[in-house]
Amino acid sequence: MAVTGNANKKIHPEKPRSAGGPMREKLLNEAEALFIERGFDGVSVSDIARRSKTSKGHLYYYFKNKEALFAAVLERHLSAQRVALLKAASAGGGMRERVHTALDAYVDFIEANPGFPRLIQREICSGSKSVRRISDGMAPVHSWGEEMFSTILPRSGPASAKHFFFSIYSMTLNYYTYSAMLERLWGAAPASADALAERRAHLHEMADMIIEKYLPCERKKRR
Repeated sequence: MAVTGNANKKIHPEKPRSAGGPMREKLLNEAEALFIERGFDGVSVSDIARRSKTSKGHLYYYFKNKEALFAAVLERHLSAQRVALLKAASAGGGMRERVHTALDAYVDFIEANPGFPRLIQREICSGSKSVRRISDGMAPVHSWGEEMFSTILPRSGPASAKHFFFSIYSMTLNYYTYSAMLERLWGAAPASADALAERRAHLHEMADMIIEKYLPCERKKRR
């Protein structure tokens, strides 16, 4: 299924002043860790330079300012997310098979980028200037998901495709955002291989409940 609407919208962060290389990657990695931990407003250029064991002048050689560095960090995640989306969009089969492929692709993305949920949710909740950039970057995922589920769900109302997709999407992201709390509540590590496999299976079960309600034929297939 082709991605429609805003699905082709991409973020184009300011081009770094210098080409890539080990130091640029190191700056991105250290900045990303700090942004995830403290949020954009809680991190200074000095913090990033100190953690990267370099000078602010060296940082400015690669990035014009902190905003450009944050944009590059965010784009790395959004680019990986688009790759996951394209993988899911090219899947064949019936509705159930396509939904399961989409879920697995997105869970794979999150497990490979576990800091992503905290990074974006911290910025969204703080109302930072990055919200628009995040929203634009998330548009392809939401446009594709809403388009997929609109084949079996209404376009508007409480049972609409947009609500269903966002519910599944939120369940996927929030598990990782609340992992520290879940570890205390459940007395087990939410990020262990067994726990992640169980969570993935739960997401498939939740998706199947909706699909089977609106497509009884899919219920027969699973039986």
